[in-house]
Amino acid sequence: MNVILLEPIDKVGEAGEMVKVKPGFARNFLIPQGLALLATNANKAELDARLAQRAKQLSERKSDAERLGEMLGDAMIEIKVRAGEERIYGSVKNRDIAQVVKDTFDIEIDRRKIDLREPIKTVGEYTIAYRPHPEVTIDLKVVIIPEEA
Repeated sequence: MNVILLEPIDKVGEAGEMVKVKPGFARNFLIPQGLALLATNANKAELDARLAQRAKQLSERKSDAERLGEMLGDAMIEIKVRAGEERIYGSVKNRDIAQVVKDTFDIEIDRRKIDLREPIKTVGEYTIAYRPHPEVTIDLKVVIIPEEA
């Protein structure tokens, strides 16, 4: 049975591809879950329209991400924390960075897209990647400074 995939499925194919699968897999899983459509001429036309709309949305998101990169590209994000000698009490996580960006620049960023491998636990200057779009990476300059007592 030929179906058109609406979502990427492991070991089957990518979204937008027409693939041949066993009839039971298509009837019992792919179609009821909304992961595929039967490969008819009408569904092919609908898929082409969806793909065109999706491409337009992706290009809009990319241009928004590039504008955000221009706004945050040269910015220094200062985070004041309680600290001993070079070590801070607690740690600075991606949600802390997102909150400071929101408070300082009035820009809401998605904390899950901040590429912070592990929490920051020392005072200093860091460059952290923020990926608002798969093709756009913004380097955030984060400075961790001790809070005055």
